[in-house]
Amino acid sequence: MTRFRGPCDSGSAALTAAHEDEGAEALTPWLPNRKPLAAPRLRLFCFPYAGGSVSAFQGWSEALPEGVELCAVQPPGRERRLMERPFRRLPELLDALEPVLLPLLDKPFVLLGYSMGTRIALALTQRWQERGGPQPQGLVMCAAAAPHVSRPSRESLDDARFLELLRNYEGTPPEVLAHRELMELLLPVLRADFALSDTVLPTTPVRCPMSVWGGLEDPHVSSEELERWRELSAGEFRIRRFPGRHFFLRTHRDALLAALHSELTGYLARDP
Repeated sequence: MTRFRGPCDSGSAALTAAHEDEGAEALTPWLPNRKPLAAPRLRLFCFPYAGGSVSAFQGWSEALPEGVELCAVQPPGRERRLMERPFRRLPELLDALEPVLLPLLDKPFVLLGYSMGTRIALALTQRWQERGGPQPQGLVMCAAAAPHVSRPSRESLDDARFLELLRNYEGTPPEVLAHRELMELLLPVLRADFALSDTVLPTTPVRCPMSVWGGLEDPHVSSEELERWRELSAGEFRIRRFPGRHFFLRTHRDALLAALHSELTGYLARDP
């Protein structure tokens, strides 16, 4: 079990320092589909599930309120970043991702995580809160149990048991699971992502509003596990359930996007 205790406080000055040397090139691999708005009112950063990519959020921009800029995050090891080494440890991923995101936090922002992505979104928020840095207008945490609760690690599973785990999640097409050569290419990324998903985060509550969304028929995340997110919130807290199983973002996409539109409209209304 990987336990992430969070970074030492390095001061707000270090967090808000400019990263001019990163330049536009740093944005290319991490945010490959970002289409900057001339005057965004809010940025929505989306973090995918294990094995997922920016493709999970394809077409979302058209469903968002006017003035919201979609920033879907692409971790290494998938699509155009296929040949890059995936991260297995959350602190290392945050250290690499943070310089890319910080220049874009000059506008109000919301973080949305799906399954594995909830770990990344919450860990960033806890890190920035600890350092006195910028805070999101809100968090939208989807399809995940509360990450401060320990659970058995999946890192030690052999390939046969790990493939059975993937079948149970129903996120990988059967024809892909049956393709030996392709799975040999994908397994290192999937194993790394599941290692991130098993990271246990600190119990530090975050002060920003938090919405937790789950699938009514999700066999991997129970109502009780969704409720435990409340322990990580020191602000507004809401739970919403959608029809569907773990990947309700696919099977009930319109309902999810309608709820997200409403959520973001509320945050825009608070914008002075």
